[in-house]
Formats: sequence, C-alpha cells, structure tokens
Amino acid sequence: MASSTKNLKILSLLCDFIYAIIGVIIIGIGIFIIVKIEYFTTAAVVIIVLGIVVLLTAIFGSFGAINESSKITKTFAIIVILWAILQTLTIGFLWIFQSTLLINVDNSFDQLWGNQLVPIKPGNASEIASIERWLDCCGNVGPSDYMLPPYSCYSSSNDKLNLEGCRQKFLNYIYDRWQAFNFFSIGVVLVELICAAFAWVLASSIVNRWRRSKYYPK
Repeated sequence: MASSTKNLKILSLLCDFIYAIIGVIIIGIGIFIIVKIEYFTTAAVVIIVLGIVVLLTAIFGSFGAINESSKITKTFAIIVILWAILQTLTIGFLWIFQSTLLINVDNSFDQLWGNQLVPIKPGNASEIASIERWLDCCGNVGPSDYMLPPYSCYSSSNDKLNLEGCRQKFLNYIYDRWQAFNFFSIGVVLVELICAAFAWVLASSIVNRWRRSKYYPK
C-alpha cells in the first residue's frame, strides 16, 4: 500500500508539474498578444489571469501531494474538474460564435484603417503601418490603396513592395492563431482531467493507508 501511494504521489506531482508548465505557457501567450497584437489587450489580460490561476492551482495540488493531504488533494481534483468543465463550455461557445469573432476583428481593422492620418506620409507611423511591418502587407487590399506606398509597405528583408493587402492577412493570422489556441485549450482540458484522476486516486490511497495503519498497526 505504501509503495502504491508513493508511485501515485510521483505521478501526481509529475502531472502537476506539466500543469504548471501549461500555466506558464498561457501567461506567455497573453504577454505575446500584448506585445505583438496590441489591439486585443483585454483578451490578453484575461488569458494572463487564466494562466496565473492555472499555475497557482498546480502549486496547490503539488502542495497537497507532497504533504500527502487527502483533503487538499481531493479539493485540488474538484477544482480542476470544475475548471475543465468551464473551459469545455467556453471552447464550445467560442467555436459556435467563431464567425462573430472574425466579424469583430474585421470591424476593428476597418476602424484602424479609418483612423489613419491624412495625407499618409512615406514615413507612416500609424497603427496600420505597424500591422504592415508586422505582417509584411500593404494597405487595405493592396498597394493600390495609396497614391504613394509608405515605407512600411516595403519588406524589411529585401526592400520589395509587399503586394498583399493587410485586411485578409490580418484576418487569416487571427483565425489561424484562434484555431491553434482552441486545440491547445482542448489539450489543457485533457491534462486537467488526467491530473484530477491521479489526485483523486492518490487521496483515496492516502485515506486507505491511514485506515490500514489504524486497524493494523505494526
């Protein structure tokens, strides 16, 4: 029984460690959005908070496993299961309303495009110029949107004029990252369920060992 509990403890701690790494990755994704995609700061903050909660939950589970506390370990398992259910519902909701998200992204780009200073100078330093340099694109649908394409429309690697418009490239970028994040979230849910299972079995093993030691002392 003691050997079984020890093995479960190691597996539970390993799972908690993986869960903690996932929390750090989620925090990193939020920071990346703030740095690279300046237009979704609110979403980035939510993602960072989620990552912090995941990291703290993993630490809580590790504390319970290290100290072989059945109460803390079972509490951790319940919290993680609730998180998994909430995330599954959220993923499903966002998947259903994915088209609405893309429409909002498209509207955001329209607003950025409409807020440009006129006339547009070659040394353009607007938010659209930032997107042009970031995604190697030019204008709304292409260089034809400008009488004279600004410097931001030229590739930094070969100084050639970028011929792709930024609207579609921006939408494609958000869509691809959104899909990747959804699949990543599904992976997180699977890890959470595995961690919860190990934690619950470990807690039961700890209780059973205590009962055996009480009725069958050495």
